[in-house]
Amino acid sequence: MKECIRVLIVDDQTLVREGLRRLLEFEPDFAVVDTADSGETALMAVERLSAEGTLPDVILMDIRMPQMDGIAATRVLRERWPGIHIVMLTTFDDTELVHAGLYAGALGYALKNITAGELAQTVRAAARGQTLLQPEIAGKVFSALMPSSHESSTSSSSSVTGSFDAAAPIERLTGREREILALLAQGATNRQIAERLYLREGTVKNHISSILGKLGVHDRTQAALKAREPGSGLKQDG
Repeated sequence: MKECIRVLIVDDQTLVREGLRRLLEFEPDFAVVDTADSGETALMAVERLSAEGTLPDVILMDIRMPQMDGIAATRVLRERWPGIHIVMLTTFDDTELVHAGLYAGALGYALKNITAGELAQTVRAAARGQTLLQPEIAGKVFSALMPSSHESSTSSSSSVTGSFDAAAPIERLTGREREILALLAQGATNRQIAERLYLREGTVKNHISSILGKLGVHDRTQAALKAREPGSGLKQDG
């Protein structure tokens, strides 16, 4: 990870932007490089920061914004600057939109009532290309993929799926990869998976890289979403 994590905050509410900025600036390893009040101004900010050589490592992206919303902005940003990690900002009521945001390319999400410590952990994890999922919150997102709501959630996100390969077969995975994917879908970290399956953490990491390639997804969050789809054949413990 870089010594200083550069963060761009995008939210249409001034109080939210400034509150997040203050929380992050308390941390010695964060630098808020800019803020934006819409998806359009976020794209402009990233364009300028890119030209200055200070491209953000992580973007905290609000979902509901006028003009260009966070989902549309995420899709464009992922296409133009795939190295930037995007975390969606949301509330409990935004479950379906968060689902769409993940398919658009967001790495994860954070609640707007998140604590300062949780926010710092989330940004640091995102900078490493990882997703820090709180179990009780992850359940609300993954529940959109259960049989009772899968059809509606697919409809709501069909316009933002981009290059995500919804038909990638889980049958291509080995037995061990299926075990790891099932645990990943429950929000387990690499270390937790390694302890559960008596593997080395590096071995788990290699398996996850193979899983992402076989499923045709960009990151572990999208792999977890695919594992939760009805008909995946994976055992779900919660």
